[in-house]
Amino acid sequence: MLKFLIPINLFFITLFGYFINYKSENHEITLCNTISGNESNFVLDDNIANSPIELDPNKNYTMPTLSKNTKGEILLTWTEKDAQGVASLCFATSTDGKNFSEKKTVFSGSGLNNSRMMRAKILSKKDGSYVAIFSLRAETVPSQGGRGGRSSNIVYTVSKDGGNTWTTPANVDSDPKQGIVRGFFDAVVLPNDEVAVAYLKDVANSTKHEERDLRMVISKNGEMQPEKLIDPVVCDCCPISLMVDTKGNLNVIYRDNNNDIRDMARMVSADNGVSFSKPEIVHDDKWEIKGCPHSGASSVSVKNEQFYTWFSGTQNGQSGVRLSDSSGKLLKVLDASAKNASLAADDKMAVWVWEQTAESGANSVFYGKVINGKLFDSQIVKNSNNGQNASTLLHNGKVLVAYEILKADKKTVMNVAFVE
Repeated sequence: MLKFLIPINLFFITLFGYFINYKSENHEITLCNTISGNESNFVLDDNIANSPIELDPNKNYTMPTLSKNTKGEILLTWTEKDAQGVASLCFATSTDGKNFSEKKTVFSGSGLNNSRMMRAKILSKKDGSYVAIFSLRAETVPSQGGRGGRSSNIVYTVSKDGGNTWTTPANVDSDPKQGIVRGFFDAVVLPNDEVAVAYLKDVANSTKHEERDLRMVISKNGEMQPEKLIDPVVCDCCPISLMVDTKGNLNVIYRDNNNDIRDMARMVSADNGVSFSKPEIVHDDKWEIKGCPHSGASSVSVKNEQFYTWFSGTQNGQSGVRLSDSSGKLLKVLDASAKNASLAADDKMAVWVWEQTAESGANSVFYGKVINGKLFDSQIVKNSNNGQNASTLLHNGKVLVAYEILKADKKTVMNVAFVE
């Protein structure tokens, strides 16, 4: 079993609490009415009106994620869960960030998992199709080397009609072994319009030195090909970040494990994932910890520069969430009250968002801009009290932020707003 020795300033993440068995068929979408308005707020409070998407007050809405499709439209992805524990992966599009299209449902099932550690992705390809990639629970098969109830698959489903219908979810990894964990993944569309998925996978007959390794699957003509091993010894439970830089290179950012030194590493492929460079440490934190911190990285590319954000509990006096460029230069290290940082970018600048915890214990969402390699002063996102799991996007030079709000009744709702 893994030993989870987590620093006090990290929050524990329950990775598999929502996994339940599932069966699925090809299915049609479920639509709800669009409500147009001048404010892009999803919060069902009396003082907020004109929500652009109708929400059910009996459901929880989590993991709002912003991206763009190949039409240049804003793509908002989220999960909604009903009182019976059935979760649905949904999305809507917008041209202005204020008025959203009708909701479309990708998949519904009690086994769907979309979390901070395994955030579902909906990718838009040049050929006009969508590919959704997310985590689903698999049957535990102890005879095949499973670890009790901790098992999961990464699946993908395709829509060729704008998200109206989707194929039956299929496993990304063609290895038939069940009862093991495949997770902590990320996925991107490559310059050749194929899809790359990187993930961590249980190692058979592990000696605990290499309990999970780093794998990659790449599609060919839309079909997932056999997996390849790209690093045999990595940190066991930290999410991966995939990024295609402005030169078309595929970058894999992950937490390495070198004799319990768990710093962020980067590998680069200039041939659409066929081969990779040797891993290099992004910044030499020298964080030694005998356990997994459950904290990954986020990465973006702007012009000829890349930026990375991650947490390190290093003992060198600079513990906290950090932001660096590709040379390893630290632009900022946030204090221990910051967590869950991520990045987005356009062709001119990057945006950095994170959660900040007040002395009262409540979270708020903050952001900062990186222009020409310089980080500008951080700003709080207005009305983001009790905000968490933020995602950001640059749209027409403006910063759009989506996040959850934890309400007094412990239900979560979504909020989406431009911050300037």
